Order: sequence, then C-alpha cells, then structure tokens
Amino acid sequence: MSSAPGACCGGNAETLVFTCAGAAYSGQVANRSGVQLAEQGAGALFCIAAVAAGIPGKLDRARQAARRVAIDGCEDHCVRKVLEKAGLTADVHVVLTDMDIEKKPAQPNLITDAKRVVDAVKQRLGVAGRAGCCG
Repeated sequence: MSSAPGACCGGNAETLVFTCAGAAYSGQVANRSGVQLAEQGAGALFCIAAVAAGIPGKLDRARQAARRVAIDGCEDHCVRKVLEKAGLTADVHVVLTDMDIEKKPAQPNLITDAKRVVDAVKQRLGVAGRAGCCG
C-alpha cells in the first residue's frame, strides 16, 4: 500500500505544511523550506491563503490533517494566526527570525537558511535524517 504525499506509513491522515511567502527574505526562505519539506516527503505543502479565504474543501482537508506545520518568516506569526482564526492549531510552529534568519540580511544565503529550517521542522516532526516519516 502506498502512502499519499504527507501521509505517514500508509495512514490516511496527512501532515500539512503552511508557510509564509512574504516579500521579505525570511518569508521567501519560509516558502522555500515548505517546498523542500514536501519534496522530501515530510509533509504536503498547503495553501494558507485558501484557509484565510475560508474555502470549504480546503478547510475540511486542513481540519482532517494529522499534523499541521506552520512556518512563519517573522514575529508577526501570520501563518499561525490564520490557522487560529480558522479554529486550527499548529502542531509544529517555526519562526525564522527566532532562528536568527533576518528579514533583510546583508548577505542572504537562501540555500543554507532553507536547509536549517527544513532540518528544524523534520526534527520537531520526528523525521530527522529520514526521507519522509516512514524512513
């Protein structure tokens, strides 16, 4: 039996990853990190704007998720707040500025910073060092 993207070991419930995609560098790192987590099988990238817009099918899927990951670019916590307004909680919440990733760095390094975020999320999900949650 094969797993759906973001599902763990054949289960029906998904891990959904919601990211900031703000104009600042940290928002772009957050979004890139979410894409990489999805590519690595650690979760399914999901649209935070659809949750904010209250699109019924998207809200249903977000509610049914086994785990929700919120990756915020800064201390505004937009992703976490959108989830909360929809009555949802983040099981894992990462804030890039708390990881010393600046909103507007003098010397940006998207590849290195995105890897740091991916590693931190995977560790908190318990999938560090494995490709996806089934290893």
